[in-house]
Amino acid sequence: MSPARHAPVRGMSGSRRFLGSAVWMAAGNWVEQAVNFAVFVILARLLGAQAFGILAMASVVIVLSEFLVRETFAEGLISAPTVTDGDRNAAFWLLAALGAALTLLIVLAAAPLAGLYGTPKVEGLILALSPTVVLIALTAVPVAILRRDLNFRVLSVRAALGTIAGGVVGIGLALAGFSLWALAGQRLTQVAVNVTLAWSAVRWRPGLSVSRADFVRAARFGGQVAGLRAAELSATQLPVLFLGLTLGPVATGLYSLAWRITEMISFLIVVPLRMVAQPAFAAITREGGRAGRLLADISAFLGLVAFPLFGGLAAVSFPAILALFGPTWRPAAPVLALLCIAGAYFSIEKIQQALCLAAGRAGELTRIAWGNAVLIAAFSFAAAPFGILAVAAGVVAGYLILWPLRFRLAADVAGAPVAALLRPHLAPLICALVMAACVATLLRAVPALRGDGALAVGIPAGVLVYASLTLVFMPDRLRRLWNALRNPSATSPETPLTEIP
Repeated sequence: MSPARHAPVRGMSGSRRFLGSAVWMAAGNWVEQAVNFAVFVILARLLGAQAFGILAMASVVIVLSEFLVRETFAEGLISAPTVTDGDRNAAFWLLAALGAALTLLIVLAAAPLAGLYGTPKVEGLILALSPTVVLIALTAVPVAILRRDLNFRVLSVRAALGTIAGGVVGIGLALAGFSLWALAGQRLTQVAVNVTLAWSAVRWRPGLSVSRADFVRAARFGGQVAGLRAAELSATQLPVLFLGLTLGPVATGLYSLAWRITEMISFLIVVPLRMVAQPAFAAITREGGRAGRLLADISAFLGLVAFPLFGGLAAVSFPAILALFGPTWRPAAPVLALLCIAGAYFSIEKIQQALCLAAGRAGELTRIAWGNAVLIAAFSFAAAPFGILAVAAGVVAGYLILWPLRFRLAADVAGAPVAALLRPHLAPLICALVMAACVATLLRAVPALRGDGALAVGIPAGVLVYASLTLVFMPDRLRRLWNALRNPSATSPETPLTEIP
């Protein structure tokens, strides 16, 4: 039986297949993030910082558990040279068991965690959100099947519809006066829609034809990826935990808002590329190509987009927070500006991670990720009594300290020197820093621009400055991007990393 309704397209160049899939994934992801952001802004205004702080505290264990079941045992189905029904069945039953176990642990831990925080409402919210873990676990294999086949049209539609449905329910419940339960209703609806659409898009159904060897293969690679995801989620959730324990829900809500905005912007760039890149890297390798050449194409344009977005966001963080969320959220602005460094980091690191996972180097990634988690935990714990800005600084430092190790690993997989991976990002980084400095100077120099007019002037000024710098210092890169978008079939996968300006 065919694993999916749509088989992967054969005979295409690696870059063409990647570009087509990335376009679909980007479209769905941008719709998803746009709706998410709109809903986020509305709910933040309706519910306030305290409600979001309670949600952040409750979500520590939920988010960690969701990540453990979303991208662990099913990951091997994406990069493996061949996949059998036994492999799919093994991954499914391992995930079902893991999802059920984690859901039970969450239910049992709800009351103790609420007592630890000293916030009784946390318990009810944890219990309400706990079903999402097992639901996501049961959907991970169908999603992996769709990713392996580069069937991102279905995945993009699924993501967009789930987000829209969740947003409608969440806003409706908030307007009806359900407060925290609006946040729970939004998430449960989104997950339920995603589950339904994912299963309707694949023909494969789980069976009992599975051997011990199938379980061993799934468990070996999945265990490594589980360790990686656990480390990544520990790094993002432990600062929230320490803030909740030391400074309470309001400070936690302010930090969480800044982190959420950073994540949303990062997701706009990273998710379409990462979701497509890993199966594309694996497919190119299976077909005898060199995945490092696709990395060269991605690297040439990634910083071109990511660095100005985060540089510009940092420069206009104060007026952006005031305009979108109101004056009560103003303390989140400097935190957002600082976390933009982490956002730029994620934009580059996640693509390097996709390359390494496709090459089966999950174990090395996991060790580095746990190093990040330990550093971030230590820095956040020490910084929490000094406020949310100190915690944000600790988080950024924890990521950047070990970044050279990630570059070295990615360079080894790509078969290129570290300098070759760094070179594509230097010019856009410098241009973005100059642009951000110009915008920040403009907003400070003209008092009239510190109010409502700051965004109306600051954003166009930033676009103009960065576009001018790009035309002067990176014209070849712009020309290649335009040609790729205009004629995907002409995109060459043969660009060596060492030749990117």
